[in-house]
Amino acid sequence: MTNIFDYLKWRGDVTFDAYPLNEVDSVIFSQLCYVPFDRIVSEDPNAKGKTIEDIYDNYFDIVDEKISLGAIIPTDKIMPLFEMLSHSARFKDVVIRAYVNEIELSTEKQFSAMCLDIPDSDITYVVFRGTDDTLVGWKEDFNMSLFTPVPSQKDGVAYLNRVGNATERRLCLGGHSKGGNIAIYASFMADEAVQNKIVSVHNFDGPGFRYEFLNFARQNKKIEKKITNFLPDSSIIGSIFDTIGRRIYVKSSSKGLFQHDTFSWHLERINFITVSSLAKSSTQFHNSLEQWISGLSDEEKRDFVEALFKLIAVNDAGTLSDILSNKFKFIVALFKADDKSKKTVWKTALGFLGMKKKKGPKNLTDHDKEILQKANLLETPESDE
Repeated sequence: MTNIFDYLKWRGDVTFDAYPLNEVDSVIFSQLCYVPFDRIVSEDPNAKGKTIEDIYDNYFDIVDEKISLGAIIPTDKIMPLFEMLSHSARFKDVVIRAYVNEIELSTEKQFSAMCLDIPDSDITYVVFRGTDDTLVGWKEDFNMSLFTPVPSQKDGVAYLNRVGNATERRLCLGGHSKGGNIAIYASFMADEAVQNKIVSVHNFDGPGFRYEFLNFARQNKKIEKKITNFLPDSSIIGSIFDTIGRRIYVKSSSKGLFQHDTFSWHLERINFITVSSLAKSSTQFHNSLEQWISGLSDEEKRDFVEALFKLIAVNDAGTLSDILSNKFKFIVALFKADDKSKKTVWKTALGFLGMKKKKGPKNLTDHDKEILQKANLLETPESDE
């Protein structure tokens, strides 16, 4: 089956003047957004910007050639994608500008966005980055279950208003994962003058929203009809909460959580290969998660998130790569974490699995149970007397 790279081989020589922006171009921009352009592209929305070709030609004079985007983002695909775009007649003259990248531990925020001016058109593509390798970014994702808006959603609105009010060009919005969520949120919360410039909003397997926001958003039909959600056929991330707008289900060569990688999505010429509905496993996950979350108070969810990330960061890890680079050290540190955090996480996780705390998880060997009990993650089962 064919993918993004095949599309670039087929259509890379076809300019936007000959064939306008399409959904595959959109997903390509959502992946390009993961490339760091710090110190290369100005934040100023009124600054001229630079073409993809010019940026790539000078990129490794500024950035380490051995660049890694972390444990989650596929560096081995995105950096070659960046190179191919720079040599493509279709993409090389796309201008990147207004690049923002902010990570704030104090406010638990990870936010990045940029504008891409499409040549031979009056379109600016505003793209929001998904969750990167930082733990603060992942914690912000979990915080979405607690309240709306989270800091990156607020920044998404401010960013869209800033760039939207500074141009007369029409706007297309998009993003992958959390970036897609931000694109949708910003489109509903932006100034009316900016909303009037929006042509489309593309969400690529991004999580949904709390009911309070959905109820508000569904009152704005003008924006709702511009939104398209692209989900792989066994979506996990995109099945977290409900979303708004049209849904398209895409065939993927991967399974389960690995379908979140858009490079695994199948294409036919300039469109995705689609299926009629989500897989049963994805629907079951969505329903189970909804039932679990609705059964928790906001205080219980807050305690769970705080405890979970307290455990994850026990070894002063700041990124997922930090953890994976020394998994043994991380596991040892977990055993030394405080009992309250471990029990909070375990109790809440068992609730999701539909198990009773005292009986513990099924299908564990006696050796597994002994390890968990020593770590205070599993209480000794009571007798059946």
